Amino acid sequence: MKHEETMTDEAAGQNAVGDDTRPVWLQIADTLMTELAAGQPPAGERLPSEQTLAARFGVNRHTLRRATRHLADLGYVQIRAGAGVFARRLVLDYALRRRTRLSQNLAENGETAHRELLDAPVERMGRQAVLFGVAATEEVQVLCTRSLIRGKPVAMSRAVFPLPRFEGIADRFVTLRSISAALETYGVRDYHRRRSSVSCRLPTEDEVDWLLRPATLPVLVVEYVNVDGDGGVVEAGTTVFAGDAVQLTVDHESGMA
Repeated sequence: MKHEETMTDEAAGQNAVGDDTRPVWLQIADTLMTELAAGQPPAGERLPSEQTLAARFGVNRHTLRRATRHLADLGYVQIRAGAGVFARRLVLDYALRRRTRLSQNLAENGETAHRELLDAPVERMGRQAVLFGVAATEEVQVLCTRSLIRGKPVAMSRAVFPLPRFEGIADRFVTLRSISAALETYGVRDYHRRRSSVSCRLPTEDEVDWLLRPATLPVLVVEYVNVDGDGGVVEAGTTVFAGDAVQLTVDHESGMA
């Protein structure tokens, strides 16, 4: 009898949430997830009570609790016994490894990112020429990108790629939305981190604008060099992380120096 009652509630909830065939608790979780990504409610604030949310979606508390537990497992909310359910601030555990990949780090956190191209100028090597072993007058393709998770910007990157080897990489990145996938089209099927340097500072005006963070909130800065299997430099760059969104760790087991 209890099972039949739950199924009836879930059917009612499904009509309230949408017409897809997924379990109603998952539909509810997706709806709340979208709202949380948009900052409703803001990080640290309490979600409406179980009674209010159950009434909103037309389900019983058992179904509603299953949805909020799912959100807690994904890191969107924190359930505090006797106090309620609270929106969590996004904090990623980003591991610096010999083979550091944004997509892999995010997958391990149960996240995916939307990465967008902000600018793609062609510039002279300048002081970076020593990394590539060429003259300072040689050209590089610069890719300035921004990574968003749950609709919120968490990082900005400025990466340079030697020309003419990676001619057209900006267009390939726009199509594939992945640096690794773009490099693979040039025959670079594997590459690894030769060096990473981590520092902390206050953001620049551009970083404040693009990361949507206050100027008083420090950012984490990772300068890096990636090389191919022959030891040739394929990419050198800097990634700036929002300090309140990312925790950097060094994975010694991966051989990261």
